[in-house]
Amino acid sequence: MIPEHAVTNSERGDPQQSQSFFDRTRIIVGEQGMRTLAEAHVAVYGLGGVGAACALDLVRVGIGHLHVIDFDTVEPSNLNRLAFGFQRYVGWAKTDAFIDAACEINPHVEIVGKKIFFSGDTASDIIARECSFHVDCIDSIDPKVSLIAALRRENFVFISSMGTAGRLMPERLRLGPMASVKGCPLARAVRQKLTKIEIPLDFPVVWSDEPAVKPLPQEGQRRIQGSTPFVPQAAGHFMASWIIRLVLSSLCNGRER
Repeated sequence: MIPEHAVTNSERGDPQQSQSFFDRTRIIVGEQGMRTLAEAHVAVYGLGGVGAACALDLVRVGIGHLHVIDFDTVEPSNLNRLAFGFQRYVGWAKTDAFIDAACEINPHVEIVGKKIFFSGDTASDIIARECSFHVDCIDSIDPKVSLIAALRRENFVFISSMGTAGRLMPERLRLGPMASVKGCPLARAVRQKLTKIEIPLDFPVVWSDEPAVKPLPQEGQRRIQGSTPFVPQAAGHFMASWIIRLVLSSLCNGRER
């Protein structure tokens, strides 16, 4: 068994305030669209620079049920790119900090947060199978490959993020099938491992073709990646938009939510 800590939010706040909170989104997606978003179940794996922005976008637009997974805590070095990166959250589990921030935005969103450490061997065990839509924002190669492989083998609907660290130019982000990715070292490493285990490269990814600044070497430690808020958060916005458009398409094609 993988050790885990699950937390859920409780409803709070004035329903009238929630009504006005959704007014601008309702203009875009309509009343039925809002109901569809409220019924949707989405899982986000990883609450770093990309995943935090994506998950908060999903809250803001009206997704009703979220499942978020991350094993890390908020550190001062996260605050330059983490969408819920505020001093008051330093030392908190990212899952707890996200739920607290999300409920300030929409008090009625239902969230399950799990603080879980997982490896390549156990990545498939973390899949929230009650969710119909999945977002991979993991940045460790082996767990990422294993999660993607499990999602693809079980025919889940998902999107994956590739490398965003060490970059400054969000306009160089791309969205397309994994097989078409060029200029991303992380994608290259992931693609090689997926090819060896015969996983098709037809799933959607967000990547950047901007050359990344090399990380700083640290003797006896993991190399330190440079980062900015621009590219990771923009990638998260790309992914949230893709998910929302797919959820809304269920109005026409009858996809199970």
